Amino acid sequence: MYIRSKGNFYKMGHKDTEISNLIYCFLRGTLVEEKQKELNRWLEEPGNRELFDRICDKEQILKKSFRFDRYDKEKSWKQLEKKMQVGRKSYWRRWGVAASLMLPLLFVGWLYMHENDKSSFAVIKKEIVPGMVCARLELANGEVLHLGKDTITSLALTNGGVIKNDRGAFSYFSDTVLGNDSKYNVMTTPRAGEFKLVLPDGTVVWMNAESYLRFPEVFAEKSRKVYAKGELYFEVAHDEKRPFKVEVEDGYVIEVLGTEFNMRAYKGLPWATTLVKGKVLIEKGEKRVVLRPGQQAVSPVGGEIIQVKEVNVESYIAWRKGYFLFDNERLEDIMHELSRWYDVQVFFENQQVKDERFSVELRRHDDFKDVLDLIERTGSVKITIKEHTVFVR
Repeated sequence: MYIRSKGNFYKMGHKDTEISNLIYCFLRGTLVEEKQKELNRWLEEPGNRELFDRICDKEQILKKSFRFDRYDKEKSWKQLEKKMQVGRKSYWRRWGVAASLMLPLLFVGWLYMHENDKSSFAVIKKEIVPGMVCARLELANGEVLHLGKDTITSLALTNGGVIKNDRGAFSYFSDTVLGNDSKYNVMTTPRAGEFKLVLPDGTVVWMNAESYLRFPEVFAEKSRKVYAKGELYFEVAHDEKRPFKVEVEDGYVIEVLGTEFNMRAYKGLPWATTLVKGKVLIEKGEKRVVLRPGQQAVSPVGGEIIQVKEVNVESYIAWRKGYFLFDNERLEDIMHELSRWYDVQVFFENQQVKDERFSVELRRHDDFKDVLDLIERTGSVKITIKEHTVFVR
């Protein structure tokens, strides 16, 4: 087995390939008793159990698989990215319909190499690449589905729901009959991820990187309520009889009938809602604020004050349209945004440059080095990159 990165090949030894195959069969649920004993013997060796657990970690598998996809530059490699059929009784079944996105053997081999810090062969050099369409959907019954732009076209879920993919825009439908307590699904996007979802009522939600959306299988008769964190853009389907509410941490509630707005609520950062169309009511305790198009409600971290101001809306919704628009923003804030999208760490060696201000327009899928070069050309800062860490001075 070979792994390719930037034209260089790294060869796995026979023993490594054999172990990769055992792990692959284990994940598929096709490991025969004799091979299971062989895997168990390998697991008893020092350090192997920890390595095995890292490879099979269901919480990390999404990020690792998408990172693997980014090294796929050859057409022939894409043919290996085939999805396995849903319905097999396997270890993965306990993770739910994620079994439909079963990992190819080549990927398991790559994981083995990538995770094995004590390996005698080289680890693939990490590249800094833009984010991509990916998310994790956890159904109310505990099943988990990892979604990407090309993962599925249509998939029936065990809870009676259906996920449909129309060129990267996913729609969720459910035939569940509403009871007194509706069950909730949870959609999350990782760092360097984004996602578009159509809710059961027709509301469209765009999720930026590191965001969270909790929504019911079916909305109630008199209201539509979701819970959100991170940054999300809502295009709410109009329904006079059922107001749409977004509940956010720290007690904020955004209520609308049918409108478009951007909500930003990352932990440790100021909370903000920017209205594009329609009208929204924002509540926190006894405080109530009504926004008109072109206005933004802002609240400091842990603060009770809700400030309303006129803003350039385009600057706050550019991410949904595929680009960044920074209008006289602090460098620290700009780098914070870029780090989330390109999945890098930023370290300021010169604290004074944090407050330097820039106005920059960038496409979200521009090469990261080109983005930094554009900032560096101003002559105000110097930027260097070491692996996935950016140093600014």
